[in-house]
Order: sequence, then structure tokens, then C-alpha cells
Amino acid sequence: MEGKGPQDLNVKTSSPGQSLSAAVDPRYVDQLNSEFYGKIKYPWPVTVLDRTVQKGFWSKMLGQDIGSWGSPIVPENGAVWVAGCGTNQALITALKFPEAKVLGCDLSEESLAVCRKNTDSLGVGNLELRRESINDVKYVGEFDYVLCTGVIHHNADPLLPLGRLSKALKPLGVLELMVYNQFHRITTAAFQVAIRTLLSTASKPDLAKELPIARKFVESFADSGSHIMSSFLKSLESEPDAAFCDALLQPVEYSYTVGSLERLAQDCNLEILTFAIDQFSKTAGAVDWNLIFQDRALQEIYDSLPDTQRWQITNHLLLVDSPMLWFYLQRQDSGRPRKTERQICDEFRTRRFQRTMTEIERFVRRQDGTYQKADKRLPFPGRPRDPLAASLYSKLEEFAPLDETIIGMGIKESFSTINKLRINLATSAYPFLEVT
Repeated sequence: MEGKGPQDLNVKTSSPGQSLSAAVDPRYVDQLNSEFYGKIKYPWPVTVLDRTVQKGFWSKMLGQDIGSWGSPIVPENGAVWVAGCGTNQALITALKFPEAKVLGCDLSEESLAVCRKNTDSLGVGNLELRRESINDVKYVGEFDYVLCTGVIHHNADPLLPLGRLSKALKPLGVLELMVYNQFHRITTAAFQVAIRTLLSTASKPDLAKELPIARKFVESFADSGSHIMSSFLKSLESEPDAAFCDALLQPVEYSYTVGSLERLAQDCNLEILTFAIDQFSKTAGAVDWNLIFQDRALQEIYDSLPDTQRWQITNHLLLVDSPMLWFYLQRQDSGRPRKTERQICDEFRTRRFQRTMTEIERFVRRQDGTYQKADKRLPFPGRPRDPLAASLYSKLEEFAPLDETIIGMGIKESFSTINKLRINLATSAYPFLEVT
């Protein structure tokens, strides 16, 4: 993966939320990323892994996320690609979709070795791992579902890998994509620019030089005041090196708003379907891209806008408190028409649901790094925590249109209320109801 040195190429200028001084050539940045993740092996192996017993469960939930009711996105013997899988994402995905053939690829052989060891310890047989760059692959129309989170924004030009992901999708395939939210990354990118200016490593990031100095920065700077940077660094002070380096010292970092991500997607023959709810946003309580205003007229104007325009407003008004840019996309030439969020909500109301009742097999990590299957299966998914969703869940008239329960409970039939119910009851993040 040898590439040209930075001295031979034009260096890009960084802007707020971005650190691009080394983003000079795809092969050069691939080399930097391979070395970086070979050293930090991120993310670290999880303590617990789960596999849902019900066949096709997560494929069905993925369909519900985008309003494809009762139609699994990943059919039996379907194909899934985890592009830039790190140490564990491909294994987690293979456990979620045991009926599919899963391919995981990464630049770091060290990260793949960790994943391979864990895969072998579980006896997972539907996962293949390859060392390859997304920039170089030639997959065309091969995958029902492509998962790529936290990857393309670390490339020399994200347009290139996103174009590869687009071409790899089948016509009805779904891409789950996460890129950095620009408003989340201003302090991170600013720190990167500062430390590389200090060490003269801007065009050639050097983790061995940067890590000890970054730690010293945190120790001496975190308590120096109440401003944004000191507070941010204080939050990372106790992080292990892998998380610390991934947050602060990645070689190249692009970031986006909803609007700039949509333009990038369009340039790659992709369209945004809807937002995906990730675990990080769940933990932070930021799972909905829609705002609620006290002024009724303002709410009507806002709600009448196309989805991505509405989410762009949310992105700019909430700034650092806006959700992560984690979305489902499909090809613009897909045979499946895109449904608006309001259409999905309207269809949610008319569908018949039953309570999800399945079990999970749990695998617990041993001290030696391998996994052992727990003796007992656990009930899944439990009960909703959101009060209104929990009430509807308990009173649900199963196999009848959901509207019957909604009307019978006297629930306010506004878009925001129905959408909140949909999110908290019938999505991959909150899979308490499944369409019958």
C-alpha cells in the first residue's frame, strides 16, 4: 500500500471540523490508516456478544426502519458487506444476520486478526474477512446490505470510497452509513491541527510522537479553565489509548452537515432514505431528527418541508446536540421508491403488529479474549421504557390495524407523536413490535 509522499502532492486546507493536512492521496492515506489502526486496534473487543434466535429478525427490523413492511432487506442466503470492519463490527454483523453471507474488510491486518480469533472462538461460519481498501474494490451489484460507519471520512477523498459502496449495492440494496457530524468535531479537529503544528507532523502524522505529547496536553490543559477545549480534553483524560487516539489523533478527518452529506451522496448515485438510530445517540438521548416548536404556525412550516431540509435545520439549530450523521441510503436508480418519513408514519398506523417475543444467545468474553456461550437464553427485547410507547405496547390490539389502539387510547394524532411512537416501538433501535 505504498503511496506518494505528501511532499509530492497538493496539501488540502483544513476548515472547522476537519483535519486534512495529510489528505493528499488515497494510497498514502490508506497507508497511514493501516499503520494507525494496526497500532491501536480499534474498537476494543466487546464484553458481550448476542445472537437473536428468531430467524431473519434483524433483516425484518431493518425493513421496518425504512418503511419496507414485512419485506426483509437481507433475504436468506443474501450478501452483506461490512466495509472498514475494525476488530469486531463484522463479527457482530455476522451474528445479527446468520442467514446471510457476510464479508468484512479492513486495511489493518492486526484488526482483522483480532476479529478472526474471536470469530473462530464462537464457531461462526458465515463470515469471510479480507484485507483490502474500499478505494480499490471492484464490487458491482453484489450486496443486499452494506454497513460502513466511521470510515469514509478518514479517506483522502470520501467521494471515492462512497462511490465504491454505491456500486457494490444491489438495486434494492440498503447502505447504512455514518460520517462525522461537523458540529461534533470542531474541538477534535482543532486539537489535531494544534498538536501537528506543534510537532511539525501536519503532512505526515506520527502516532509515536503525537500520543505522549497529546497525553501531556490533556494533563496540563484540561484543568486550565472552563472553556470548551479544556472541558473536552478532561472528558478524554481517563480513556484507554485506543479510544483516546481514535478520538484525537486520526490521520485524516472530514466532517459533514446533513446538507453536505446529501450532496456527496447524490454525486455517488445515492439518496438518503431516513436516519438510523445508533447506540451512541440512544445513550445520549438524541434519537429523533425532528424538532417540536411551541408556535403552531412555525411547526406547520417546519413539518411541511422535505425530510432532508427539515433535518438540515435541526442540524444547524442543535449544533453539537444534534444526532450523529447515521443514515440509511439506497441507489437513486433503485426500483424501490423512497418513502418520506411522513409516509412511513402513515403506513405505521395502518399496519398490523404483534409484540416481539424472542430470545438471544449470549456469548461472554473470557480473560484470554475468546468467548464462551452462556448456559441460558435470555428473553428479548423486553418492554419499552418510553411512557407513551409502553402504554400502547401494553394495550395493543394485536393483528388489528395499529390505528385502532391509537384511537382507542385517545393519543394525539400529530406527526411528531406518531413518529415518536414508531421510533420507540418498531425500529431496529427499539424492536418491540413486528409487523404481521
